[in-house]
Amino acid sequence: MKKLRSYITQHYYNCTPEILAGLGKLYAGGGEFTENINKICGAGTAEFAAEAIVFYCGKA
Repeated sequence: MKKLRSYITQHYYNCTPEILAGLGKLYAGGGEFTENINKICGAGTAEFAAEAIVFYCGKA
């Protein structure tokens, strides 16, 4: 998650822990985000990534 956060910050915007936590909710919230991530990376990847983000951000 540290690499993901750094990549987003370097290429798009300052990805604070709060923003990253919000992205995690989008990843596993259903809809296009979840479908696209799971389609490309395999079933359950979006949900796994969301849980990893929660852990990384200390929001568990």
